[in-house]
Amino acid sequence: MAGYNTIRGLRVKYLSADPANPENGQVWYNAGTGNLRLEGIALAGSWASGDNLNTARSSASGTKASTANAALIFGGHKGSGTPANMNENESYNGTSWTEVGNLNQARQLAGGAGTQTAALAFGGRIDPNSPTATTNKWDGSSWTEVNAMGTARYLNNGSAGTSTAALAFGGTPPTTGKTEEYDGTNWSEQNDMSTARLDIAGLGTQTAALAFGGNSGSVTTATEDYNGTSWTGGGALPAANRRQGGSGTQTAGLSFGGLLASGSPNVTAVALVYDGSAWAVTGSLGTARYYVGNAGGTQGAGICAGGLTTGAASAVTTATEEFTAPGTQIKNISVS
Repeated sequence: MAGYNTIRGLRVKYLSADPANPENGQVWYNAGTGNLRLEGIALAGSWASGDNLNTARSSASGTKASTANAALIFGGHKGSGTPANMNENESYNGTSWTEVGNLNQARQLAGGAGTQTAALAFGGRIDPNSPTATTNKWDGSSWTEVNAMGTARYLNNGSAGTSTAALAFGGTPPTTGKTEEYDGTNWSEQNDMSTARLDIAGLGTQTAALAFGGNSGSVTTATEDYNGTSWTGGGALPAANRRQGGSGTQTAGLSFGGLLASGSPNVTAVALVYDGSAWAVTGSLGTARYYVGNAGGTQGAGICAGGLTTGAASAVTTATEEFTAPGTQIKNISVS
């Protein structure tokens, strides 16, 4: 039988140990272990349990430019009691959540942008079930009210960017495709989304954002890319979904949880990764949920916190999960 060298015309490197930085697809013989080795075996992304939030909530907002060990989750809905809307703000250091300065205005379904020390909360639903255009800016210790959005609305997760370059899109009431940019001082209206929708998810930056899922009269699979000027169609979700979380970038995005258009129950734990053109299934959340608090400026910094685990408004959770992005690993090759 022809050997590898005959077939490929190449010799397999004979090494005393695995190379420090093997290339994807590289093959070598490890003399120390006596194994033929290959770099590039694909690994799915995965979720691991983090520390629980101090206060159970759904419909919270989070920082879209944060890291896995420096994030904020703010506002939300406590599930029962009066008032149900929340102003509590929690900071995450990768190990535990700490309660920090409250929002100026209790709200749920707001947009969120920025980092742990420079965040923005905008829009949302305030008591008694009214949309707001109020914008609050966080400096690492307290919130300050700044110029309001042009259109009051519940945004859910229709948001992206930083505290000085934020993006708001979609929302209700009424269901809209309006897009607004924030420059650190003022909001300005931009080109509308192609499909008006509520219960949307978003991620990315002001000039490279992604909007996906939601309800446009029916639950949708639609994905749209924003380039700082206009929206264009992107790769469709594999299943219609709404009220899910999102983190990452336009070319390395992450969608998790949500409410599917069908199924019993339709609360989902499914997570998807996006490569700039298509979505692919990755490792599922440990707890199926929707209306989640979410944060993360990169795919591998995705944080899912709180949410609703059933259709009941009282089914709020404190559970936190952290995402590890897909990668590759070295494996032994069997030649027997």
